[in-house]
Amino acid sequence: MRQNLAALPTPPVPRAFAALQTLPEGLLVAVLRRFLCSTTAVHSGLSDVSPATAAELGRLAEQMRAHAKFR
Repeated sequence: MRQNLAALPTPPVPRAFAALQTLPEGLLVAVLRRFLCSTTAVHSGLSDVSPATAAELGRLAEQMRAHAKFR
């Protein structure tokens, strides 16, 4: 995500996206987890817990762990 934001030709809008480039990863993870548990995320559909979504997120987590091992 940080690399994609850094590759943009103009600054990200809204400005809150710029914080994604400067926050430490541990804090960023905590903030994103808290957001995804919020009522805002629930009403936006981001908290969908369908079996397909859970499986897709599980697979994504596996891919990220595998990528992190090779770094």
